[in-house]
This record gives sequence, structure tokens and C-alpha cells, in this order.
Amino acid sequence: MKTYDTIQIMRDGFQPAELEHIVAGLEADGHPCELFETLAEIGTALSNLTTALLLAASATTDPTDLIDAITSHGGEGDVPLLVYFSHLREISAEAVVKPEIDDFLSAPLSVADLRLRINRLLGRSRGRRDDVEQARQNLLTQAAAEEFIGSAPCFLAAIKKIPDVASCDATALLVGATGTGKELCARAIHYLSSRADKPFVPLNCGSVPPDLFENELFGHESGAYTDARHAHRGLISEAEGGTLFLDEVDSLPHASQTKLLRFLQDCQYRPLGGAYRRANVRVIAATNHNLHALIQNGTFREDLFYRLKVVSLHLPSLRERREDIVPLALHFLKISAREYKRSAKELSAGAVQKLVSYQWPGNVRELENVIRQAVVLSRGPILRARDLELTSQAPAAQPITKSLKASKARVIEEFERTYLEEALVACAGNISKAARQAGKDRRTFFALLKKYVLAPKHSAA
Repeated sequence: MKTYDTIQIMRDGFQPAELEHIVAGLEADGHPCELFETLAEIGTALSNLTTALLLAASATTDPTDLIDAITSHGGEGDVPLLVYFSHLREISAEAVVKPEIDDFLSAPLSVADLRLRINRLLGRSRGRRDDVEQARQNLLTQAAAEEFIGSAPCFLAAIKKIPDVASCDATALLVGATGTGKELCARAIHYLSSRADKPFVPLNCGSVPPDLFENELFGHESGAYTDARHAHRGLISEAEGGTLFLDEVDSLPHASQTKLLRFLQDCQYRPLGGAYRRANVRVIAATNHNLHALIQNGTFREDLFYRLKVVSLHLPSLRERREDIVPLALHFLKISAREYKRSAKELSAGAVQKLVSYQWPGNVRELENVIRQAVVLSRGPILRARDLELTSQAPAAQPITKSLKASKARVIEEFERTYLEEALVACAGNISKAARQAGKDRRTFFALLKKYVLAPKHSAA
């Protein structure tokens, strides 16, 4: 008797390297995989007697055609359908929320998240301790292969806080430019916490159309609206007992911010067409924008900001940790050569100079892409400056207009102000408690607050 354990994957829409990682991960979870090419083969894939789940993507295919092809064959069967959309903003809410589609993901693709969703759809997410330990090891492997390499003081100071943040259930806000590793940091917090054996569910808020946000987060009941013939679990329900990661939270419109704020206030939510439910979920949010500035211009709610920023971590940009550029580049050289079956390469002096003098607006992610491309396209055992294709020109160095002493004093002032603000928020405005945590006596700490005109604003809290 044949078993229903094969996952059918449509090639179109996935990069070859992505597909390789997806198949390797799913087969490691015990799911044999079969690949098919086009929309025309979806019916055959669904009718295969061993098919347990269908995974399709819509990068090069018209999303509407993809959805129509899937729904036209999926209405009568019991095969779960999981769809990956690389351009979700181009799709209407009505097109995505179909009863035949059990779940969907949006770019950027996370293979770890994909595996969790597939296991949950198949009822195989067991939450065993050995699974948790494997997840920890996978995280460490991914960290070593990506952002968690470096010795810069500002980088180590941020990473050092992760175990402390993981040890509590407080809502956390991760701040850093694109490509600095915010999601990896969020995963580290989750897998080092007491929630590690429960799901980590990421959502890129910027990829969800406003009219889909409530349904994506809270889900809906059968009959909630036209064509809602089946209930749909929202991400809060999927993350029950675990962690919900909201990336690009600054991109939420005001209406969505209000709904999120209400959920954070009482940990209750209501699926569309359903009754209120209580959730046991930790929320970690991330942004690459200055939320203070967004509050000032009226595009982000101040009350939501303070709900999210109970504890916060700032991840430094790559240009703030220039001493880590070369070690990271050498690491990416090594793993890229192994992955693309190229001979080992070294960096020339000119290449090193070009790397360290560039501003890296895309941070570690951009550095990795530059090295990967150079490994694939260069010839010979040494990467030279001409092999490194940088996508934007570094801005010209600004003339020094202040003395070293004045510049140092300005940096210290900025650090002190930020530290004091975060200390007051963390201690709910309690000056004595904040002073103790800062290692200062109350009088000295209050003098610093007065220096930066912070005491009147926070001390009454």
C-alpha cells in the first residue's frame, strides 16, 4: 500500500539554490520530494496517489493564473496547498484568500519557516526536545554562515544581550538597517527561550496588502465572507505558545497598527466571523526606520511604539563594524566556493582595500552577494578588485570640520542620551531602579537626566 508522504514542488518561481535547500530540508524531515515544471502539470501532481502536499510559487507565473490552476484542481481532494508569492502586493485579497489554499508565504523566502509550515499542515510538528535541539543547531549553523561573525565591540555588545532578551517574555523591538540580521537575531532569541519547542512564525508586514493584514494575523471562520467555505488559522494561532516575528512593522498603515496595538494590550484577538480568543504568543518586531521620526510625522503610533519597545536591540550596520568586513568576506569565500563547486580563492590586497573602503548600504547581505557573484564569475585562485562588482558608489568622504575632542564628545552625548532613554523605558520611568541598573547613584543619574532634559518627560511615569 502506498503512503501519502510525497511533496510535489513546482520548479517555476524558485531559484535553483533555493530549491536545493528546500528539497534537502524537507527530505531531512522525512518528506520525499518530486519536482514538476509548469502549471499544466499541477493536475497530475495533485492526482498522484502518494502526494501529501503541493508547494507552488509565483515568481515568473501570473499569480492569478497560478491560483486559478491550483483551485481548479484542488476543490475535491484532501491535498494541502501551500503557495509562495514573491510579489504579494500585486495580488488582491480576494485572489489569495481561497478555501482551496491552505497557507501561503511571501518574499523573502525563509526555508526554516517553510519547513515549519509544511510540518504543521501535515500534522507532523511534534515539538519534541530532539527537534528543538536540532533547531538550535540549525540556527547556530545559519548564524555562522551569515551575520553572527565578527569581533567589533558594537556588534558584540548587541549579540551579548540576546540571552538576556531570550530569558524573558517581554515584547522586543529590533532596530537596524536592511541586511544587518534582524530576523536571525529574532530566531536566536526564540530558540534560546523557553518557547523554543513551539513555532517561530515570521511575517513581513511590508509584503501584506492592508486589506489582508487582519485575515493573515487573526484568520477567519467558515462563512465569514463570500467564498469562505473553510476556516483559516491566522499567524497568531499558528504561533501559539511560540514567537510571532513582525518584520518591517513600520510599514503597517494606521488601521493595522490599531488592530495590532489592541492585541498587544490584552493578548486577545478575534478571527473574522468568530469570537474573541486569548493567545499565548511572544511578539518580536523589527524595523529599519527611525520610529521616533515616524511618530513625529504622524505615520506611526506612539502608544504602539512603547508597547513594542519593552526591550530593544540595535544591530549595527556593516560600516560601523569595518573590522569585520574582511573576516566575513573570507567566510563567504569559503562557503561560496564549496556551494558552487569552485576552487578555493583568496583576496588580493586591492580587493581588501576596495571592500573596506565601500559604504555597504546593503550591509552583510550585500557583502555576501558580492562575494558569491565574484566566486562564480572570476577566474584564477585570487579575487582582485576588478572582480568585485559593487552596485552603488561609496559617497565621497566628508571633510573633517571638528576636532577629535569635539567629535568624541558628540558621540558620547548621543550614546548617553540613547542609554538614558532606554533605561527609563525599561524601568517604566522609575529613576531609582534605572540608576541602580546603570550602576550610578540616584543623584548622579538624575543630573544626567536633567542635562539631556529627560527627567520632566519620564520621571512622572
